[in-house]
Amino acid sequence: MLAAGCGSTAAPGGNAPGSDISGQVFLSKSVTENGKPRQLVDGTRIKLEFTPQGEIRARAGCNHMSGPVNTSNSRLSTDGLAVTDMGCDKARHEQDTWLSGLLGSKPEWRYDGTTLTLKSGQTEIQLATKQPADLEGPTWVAETVVDGNTATTLQAPAWVTFKEGTVSAGNQCNVLGGRYQATPEKITFSEVTTTAVGCPQADEILPLLDGEMTYRIDDESLILTKPSGKGLQLKAGSTDDGLGGKQFVAADGKTQLKFADGGVTATVGCNDMTGSAVVAGGKLVVQQLGKTRKACEPAISEQEDKFAQLLKSFPDVEITGTGLRLRSSLGEMTFRTR
Repeated sequence: MLAAGCGSTAAPGGNAPGSDISGQVFLSKSVTENGKPRQLVDGTRIKLEFTPQGEIRARAGCNHMSGPVNTSNSRLSTDGLAVTDMGCDKARHEQDTWLSGLLGSKPEWRYDGTTLTLKSGQTEIQLATKQPADLEGPTWVAETVVDGNTATTLQAPAWVTFKEGTVSAGNQCNVLGGRYQATPEKITFSEVTTTAVGCPQADEILPLLDGEMTYRIDDESLILTKPSGKGLQLKAGSTDDGLGGKQFVAADGKTQLKFADGGVTATVGCNDMTGSAVVAGGKLVVQQLGKTRKACEPAISEQEDKFAQLLKSFPDVEITGTGLRLRSSLGEMTFRTR
Protein backbone atom coordinates (compact mmCIF):
# COMPACT_ATOMS: atom_id res chain seq x y z
CA MET A 1 0.00 0.00 0.00
CA LEU A 2 1.28 3.43 -0.90
CA ALA A 3 0.83 6.47 1.31
CA ALA A 4 2.17 10.00 1.63
CA GLY A 5 1.02 13.40 2.85
CA CYS A 6 0.67 16.86 1.31
CA GLY A 7 -0.64 20.14 2.72
CA SER A 8 -3.78 21.93 1.56
CA THR A 9 -4.48 25.54 0.75
CA ALA A 10 -7.56 27.40 -0.41
CA ALA A 11 -10.19 25.42 -2.27
CA PRO A 12 -10.13 25.71 -6.06
CA GLY A 13 -13.65 27.13 -5.99
CA GLY A 14 -17.27 26.06 -5.60
CA ASN A 15 -18.88 23.27 -7.56
CA ALA A 16 -21.43 23.88 -10.26
CA PRO A 17 -25.04 22.86 -9.56
CA GLY A 18 -25.63 19.20 -10.42
CA SER A 19 -21.88 18.56 -10.56
CA ASP A 20 -21.94 15.07 -9.07
CA ILE A 21 -18.81 13.14 -10.01
CA SER A 22 -20.23 9.75 -9.01
CA GLY A 23 -20.32 7.30 -11.89
CA GLN A 24 -17.86 9.31 -13.98
CA VAL A 25 -14.36 8.74 -15.34
CA PHE A 26 -11.76 11.48 -15.78
CA LEU A 27 -8.41 11.74 -17.60
CA SER A 28 -5.75 14.31 -16.78
CA LYS A 29 -5.19 17.20 -19.16
CA SER A 30 -2.72 19.23 -17.06
CA VAL A 31 -0.67 18.92 -13.87
CA THR A 32 1.09 21.83 -12.16
CA GLU A 33 3.32 22.14 -9.10
CA ASN A 34 4.34 25.50 -7.66
CA GLY A 35 2.71 27.15 -10.65
CA LYS A 36 4.82 25.22 -13.18
CA PRO A 37 3.85 22.23 -15.34
CA ARG A 38 4.73 18.84 -13.89
CA GLN A 39 5.86 16.45 -16.62
CA LEU A 40 4.21 13.04 -16.38
CA VAL A 41 6.08 9.92 -17.44
CA ASP A 42 6.15 9.70 -21.21
CA GLY A 43 2.91 8.27 -22.59
CA THR A 44 0.99 8.26 -19.28
CA ARG A 45 -2.09 10.09 -17.99
CA ILE A 46 -3.80 10.21 -14.62
CA LYS A 47 -7.11 8.33 -14.64
CA LEU A 48 -9.73 8.65 -11.89
CA GLU A 49 -13.04 6.79 -11.74
CA PHE A 50 -15.73 7.42 -9.13
CA THR A 51 -18.15 4.49 -8.89
CA PRO A 52 -21.83 4.80 -7.91
CA GLN A 53 -20.94 2.54 -4.95
CA GLY A 54 -18.75 5.25 -3.41
CA GLU A 55 -15.33 3.98 -4.48
CA ILE A 56 -12.47 5.66 -6.29
CA ARG A 57 -10.32 3.83 -8.83
CA ALA A 58 -7.11 5.54 -9.85
CA ARG A 59 -4.17 4.90 -12.13
CA ALA A 60 -1.03 6.88 -12.89
CA GLY A 61 0.47 4.60 -15.52
CA CYS A 62 1.37 1.42 -13.62
CA ASN A 63 -0.62 0.01 -10.70
CA HIS A 64 -4.34 0.23 -10.05
CA MET A 65 -5.46 1.92 -6.82
CA SER A 66 -8.93 1.57 -5.35
CA GLY A 67 -10.89 2.10 -2.16
CA PRO A 68 -13.79 3.93 -0.50
CA VAL A 69 -13.97 7.70 -1.05
CA ASN A 70 -15.91 10.50 0.62
CA THR A 71 -16.44 13.61 -1.52
CA SER A 72 -18.33 15.75 1.00
CA ASN A 73 -17.29 19.33 1.83
CA SER A 74 -15.45 19.64 -1.50
CA ARG A 75 -12.68 17.27 -0.39
CA LEU A 76 -11.69 13.79 -1.51
CA SER A 77 -11.15 11.64 1.57
CA THR A 78 -9.77 8.12 1.15
CA ASP A 79 -9.00 5.70 3.95
CA GLY A 80 -6.21 3.48 2.70
CA LEU A 81 -6.20 2.65 -1.00
CA ALA A 82 -5.58 -0.93 -2.09
CA VAL A 83 -2.81 -1.04 -4.70
CA THR A 84 -1.92 -3.81 -7.16
CA ASP A 85 1.67 -5.00 -7.36
CA MET A 86 2.57 -4.88 -11.04
CA GLY A 87 6.18 -4.78 -12.17
CA CYS A 88 6.87 -1.41 -13.81
CA ASP A 89 9.89 0.82 -14.31
CA LYS A 90 11.13 3.14 -11.57
CA ALA A 91 9.63 6.30 -13.09
CA ARG A 92 6.12 4.80 -13.18
CA HIS A 93 6.41 3.48 -9.63
CA GLU A 94 7.48 6.91 -8.42
CA GLN A 95 4.53 8.47 -10.24
CA ASP A 96 2.23 5.95 -8.52
CA THR A 97 3.64 6.98 -5.14
CA TRP A 98 3.14 10.66 -5.97
CA LEU A 99 -0.51 10.18 -6.98
CA SER A 100 -1.25 7.94 -3.99
CA GLY A 101 0.20 10.59 -1.70
CA LEU A 102 -1.87 13.33 -3.28
CA LEU A 103 -5.08 11.30 -3.01
CA GLY A 104 -4.26 10.50 0.61
CA SER A 105 -3.84 14.20 1.46
CA LYS A 106 -7.60 14.90 1.23
CA PRO A 107 -7.27 17.21 -1.78
CA GLU A 108 -9.89 19.85 -2.45
CA TRP A 109 -11.93 19.34 -5.59
CA ARG A 110 -14.16 21.27 -7.95
CA TYR A 111 -16.17 20.06 -10.94
CA ASP A 112 -17.74 22.55 -13.34
CA GLY A 113 -19.51 19.94 -15.46
CA THR A 114 -16.58 19.60 -17.84
CA THR A 115 -13.34 19.75 -15.86
CA LEU A 116 -12.52 18.18 -12.49
CA THR A 117 -9.83 20.07 -10.56
CA LEU A 118 -7.94 18.57 -7.62
CA LYS A 119 -5.72 20.78 -5.47
CA SER A 120 -3.40 19.90 -2.59
CA GLY A 121 -0.78 22.37 -1.43
CA GLN A 122 0.93 23.73 -4.52
CA THR A 123 -0.14 20.79 -6.69
CA GLU A 124 -3.12 20.99 -9.04
CA ILE A 125 -4.48 18.40 -11.46
CA GLN A 126 -7.11 19.22 -14.07
CA LEU A 127 -8.96 16.27 -15.56
CA ALA A 128 -11.46 16.07 -18.41
CA THR A 129 -14.58 13.93 -18.41
CA LYS A 130 -14.04 10.68 -20.30
CA GLN A 131 -16.95 9.66 -22.49
CA PRO A 132 -18.21 6.08 -22.04
CA ALA A 133 -17.37 3.53 -24.70
CA ASP A 134 -19.78 2.78 -27.54
CA LEU A 135 -20.65 -0.72 -28.72
CA GLU A 136 -18.83 -0.05 -31.99
CA GLY A 137 -15.23 1.08 -31.93
CA PRO A 138 -13.52 -0.66 -28.99
CA THR A 139 -11.94 -4.07 -29.05
CA TRP A 140 -13.89 -5.79 -26.28
CA VAL A 141 -11.93 -8.40 -24.33
CA ALA A 142 -13.94 -11.13 -22.61
CA GLU A 143 -12.95 -11.53 -18.96
CA THR A 144 -15.75 -13.47 -17.27
CA VAL A 145 -18.51 -15.96 -18.06
CA VAL A 146 -21.64 -15.41 -15.97
CA ASP A 147 -24.32 -18.04 -15.34
CA GLY A 148 -27.04 -16.61 -13.12
CA ASN A 149 -25.32 -15.53 -9.91
CA THR A 150 -22.11 -17.42 -10.68
CA ALA A 151 -19.18 -15.65 -12.34
CA THR A 152 -16.19 -17.59 -13.65
CA THR A 153 -12.97 -16.02 -14.89
CA LEU A 154 -12.12 -17.18 -18.40
CA GLN A 155 -9.22 -19.59 -18.61
CA ALA A 156 -8.40 -18.25 -22.07
CA PRO A 157 -9.24 -14.66 -23.14
CA ALA A 158 -11.12 -13.77 -26.30
CA TRP A 159 -11.75 -10.54 -28.21
CA VAL A 160 -14.95 -9.23 -29.82
CA THR A 161 -15.49 -6.26 -32.16
CA PHE A 162 -18.64 -4.69 -33.62
CA LYS A 163 -18.65 -2.61 -36.79
CA GLU A 164 -21.52 -1.60 -39.09
CA GLY A 165 -23.57 -4.73 -38.48
CA THR A 166 -20.63 -7.15 -38.56
CA VAL A 167 -19.35 -8.95 -35.46
CA SER A 168 -15.92 -10.56 -35.28
CA ALA A 169 -14.44 -12.53 -32.40
CA GLY A 170 -11.43 -14.69 -31.79
CA ASN A 171 -9.26 -16.52 -29.30
CA GLN A 172 -6.03 -18.49 -29.36
CA CYS A 173 -7.48 -21.07 -31.74
CA ASN A 174 -10.54 -19.89 -33.63
CA VAL A 175 -12.11 -16.87 -35.30
CA LEU A 176 -15.84 -16.12 -35.44
CA GLY A 177 -17.71 -13.90 -37.87
CA GLY A 178 -21.34 -12.95 -38.30
CA ARG A 179 -23.98 -10.24 -38.41
CA TYR A 180 -25.72 -8.36 -35.63
CA GLN A 181 -28.56 -5.91 -35.11
CA ALA A 182 -28.62 -3.72 -32.00
CA THR A 183 -31.24 -1.64 -30.22
CA PRO A 184 -30.38 0.44 -27.14
CA GLU A 185 -30.94 -2.65 -24.96
CA LYS A 186 -30.76 -5.78 -27.12
CA ILE A 187 -28.41 -7.28 -29.66
CA THR A 188 -29.26 -10.13 -32.04
CA PHE A 189 -26.54 -12.23 -33.69
CA SER A 190 -27.15 -14.08 -36.96
CA GLU A 191 -25.29 -15.86 -39.78
CA VAL A 192 -22.56 -16.76 -37.30
CA THR A 193 -19.74 -18.97 -38.55
CA THR A 194 -16.52 -20.04 -36.88
CA THR A 195 -13.38 -21.97 -37.68
CA ALA A 196 -13.27 -25.43 -36.17
CA VAL A 197 -9.90 -25.95 -34.52
CA GLY A 198 -10.34 -28.06 -31.37
CA CYS A 199 -9.65 -25.83 -28.38
CA PRO A 200 -12.16 -26.55 -25.54
CA GLN A 201 -10.91 -24.06 -22.93
CA ALA A 202 -10.55 -21.23 -25.43
CA ASP A 203 -13.92 -21.88 -27.07
CA GLU A 204 -16.18 -21.51 -24.03
CA ILE A 205 -17.43 -18.05 -25.09
CA LEU A 206 -17.88 -18.32 -28.87
CA PRO A 207 -21.12 -20.38 -28.70
CA LEU A 208 -22.68 -17.61 -26.60
CA LEU A 209 -22.45 -15.11 -29.46
CA ASP A 210 -25.57 -16.34 -31.23
CA GLY A 211 -29.24 -15.39 -31.09
CA GLU A 212 -30.64 -12.61 -28.91
CA MET A 213 -28.91 -11.11 -25.87
CA THR A 214 -29.48 -8.04 -23.73
CA TYR A 215 -26.50 -5.75 -23.33
CA ARG A 216 -25.39 -2.91 -21.10
CA ILE A 217 -22.35 -0.64 -21.35
CA ASP A 218 -20.99 0.68 -18.05
CA ASP A 219 -18.09 3.04 -18.85
CA GLU A 220 -15.50 0.59 -20.27
CA SER A 221 -17.40 -2.63 -19.49
CA LEU A 222 -19.85 -4.50 -21.72
CA ILE A 223 -22.27 -7.02 -20.21
CA LEU A 224 -24.00 -9.46 -22.58
CA THR A 225 -26.76 -11.69 -21.16
CA LYS A 226 -28.86 -14.43 -22.77
CA PRO A 227 -32.48 -15.07 -21.65
CA SER A 228 -31.19 -18.12 -19.74
CA GLY A 229 -29.09 -15.84 -17.52
CA LYS A 230 -25.80 -16.96 -19.03
CA GLY A 231 -23.60 -14.28 -20.49
CA LEU A 232 -20.28 -12.49 -20.74
CA GLN A 233 -18.53 -9.59 -19.11
CA LEU A 234 -16.08 -7.79 -21.40
CA LYS A 235 -13.69 -4.88 -20.98
CA ALA A 236 -12.75 -2.31 -23.62
CA GLY A 237 -9.09 -2.81 -24.47
CA SER A 238 -6.80 0.15 -25.00
CA THR A 239 -3.49 0.89 -26.64
CA ASP A 240 -1.25 0.94 -23.58
CA ASP A 241 0.26 4.34 -22.87
CA GLY A 242 3.74 2.84 -22.75
CA LEU A 243 3.47 1.07 -26.14
CA GLY A 244 1.85 3.46 -28.61
CA GLY A 245 4.37 4.90 -31.07
CA LYS A 246 7.19 2.75 -29.66
CA GLN A 247 9.58 0.26 -31.27
CA PHE A 248 11.24 -2.63 -29.46
CA VAL A 249 14.02 -5.01 -30.46
CA ALA A 250 15.13 -8.34 -28.97
CA ALA A 251 18.71 -9.25 -28.10
CA ASP A 252 19.26 -10.89 -31.51
CA GLY A 253 18.81 -7.50 -33.19
CA LYS A 254 16.37 -8.96 -35.75
CA THR A 255 13.23 -9.71 -33.78
CA GLN A 256 11.28 -6.47 -33.55
CA LEU A 257 7.92 -5.06 -32.48
CA LYS A 258 6.43 -1.73 -33.52
CA PHE A 259 3.22 -0.31 -32.04
CA ALA A 260 1.39 2.46 -33.91
CA ASP A 261 -2.20 3.55 -34.66
CA GLY A 262 -3.76 0.77 -32.59
CA GLY A 263 -1.78 -1.98 -34.29
CA VAL A 264 1.41 -4.00 -34.02
CA THR A 265 3.98 -4.95 -36.65
CA ALA A 266 6.34 -7.81 -35.83
CA THR A 267 9.28 -9.32 -37.69
CA VAL A 268 12.20 -11.66 -37.17
CA GLY A 269 14.03 -10.31 -40.21
CA CYS A 270 12.01 -11.58 -43.17
CA ASN A 271 8.21 -11.23 -43.30
CA ASP A 272 6.19 -8.53 -41.57
CA MET A 273 3.33 -9.73 -39.36
CA THR A 274 0.64 -7.14 -38.62
CA GLY A 275 -2.58 -7.00 -36.63
CA SER A 276 -4.68 -4.82 -34.37
CA ALA A 277 -3.42 -4.80 -30.79
CA VAL A 278 -4.76 -3.61 -27.44
CA VAL A 279 -3.89 -4.22 -23.81
CA ALA A 280 -6.52 -5.47 -21.37
CA GLY A 281 -6.02 -6.90 -17.90
CA GLY A 282 -2.25 -6.79 -18.34
CA LYS A 283 -2.39 -8.95 -21.48
CA LEU A 284 -1.48 -8.09 -25.07
CA VAL A 285 -4.48 -8.93 -27.27
CA VAL A 286 -3.54 -9.25 -30.95
CA GLN A 287 -6.32 -9.78 -33.48
CA GLN A 288 -6.09 -11.59 -36.81
CA LEU A 289 -2.33 -11.43 -37.27
CA GLY A 290 -1.57 -11.31 -40.99
CA LYS A 291 1.78 -11.93 -42.70
CA THR A 292 3.52 -10.94 -45.92
CA ARG A 293 4.56 -13.78 -48.25
CA LYS A 294 8.28 -13.47 -48.74
CA ALA A 295 10.34 -16.61 -49.28
CA CYS A 296 12.40 -17.07 -46.11
CA GLU A 297 14.99 -19.58 -44.98
CA PRO A 298 13.41 -22.54 -43.15
CA ALA A 299 14.99 -21.54 -39.84
CA ILE A 300 13.61 -18.00 -40.16
CA SER A 301 10.15 -19.32 -41.08
CA GLU A 302 10.19 -21.48 -37.96
CA GLN A 303 11.11 -18.45 -35.84
CA GLU A 304 8.27 -16.48 -37.43
CA ASP A 305 5.76 -19.19 -36.59
CA LYS A 306 6.89 -19.35 -32.95
CA PHE A 307 6.82 -15.57 -32.62
CA ALA A 308 3.34 -15.40 -34.16
CA GLN A 309 2.05 -18.08 -31.79
CA LEU A 310 3.40 -16.17 -28.80
CA LEU A 311 1.76 -12.94 -29.96
CA LYS A 312 -1.58 -14.71 -30.50
CA SER A 313 -1.45 -16.44 -27.10
CA PHE A 314 -2.57 -13.30 -25.20
CA PRO A 315 0.78 -12.96 -23.41
CA ASP A 316 1.21 -10.99 -20.22
CA VAL A 317 2.90 -7.70 -21.08
CA GLU A 318 5.23 -5.94 -18.67
CA ILE A 319 6.81 -2.57 -19.37
CA THR A 320 10.28 -2.48 -17.84
CA GLY A 321 12.85 0.24 -17.32
CA THR A 322 14.56 -0.69 -20.59
CA GLY A 323 11.75 -2.04 -22.75
CA LEU A 324 9.10 -4.72 -22.37
CA ARG A 325 8.63 -8.39 -21.61
CA LEU A 326 6.07 -10.80 -23.09
CA ARG A 327 5.25 -14.00 -21.24
CA SER A 328 2.75 -16.83 -21.79
CA SER A 329 2.61 -20.61 -21.49
CA LEU A 330 4.44 -20.72 -24.84
CA GLY A 331 7.51 -18.89 -23.55
CA GLU A 332 8.98 -15.51 -22.70
CA MET A 333 10.63 -12.78 -24.77
CA THR A 334 12.38 -9.62 -23.61
CA PHE A 335 12.81 -6.49 -25.74
CA ARG A 336 14.60 -3.21 -25.29
CA THR A 337 13.23 0.11 -26.48
CA ARG A 338 14.72 1.04 -29.82
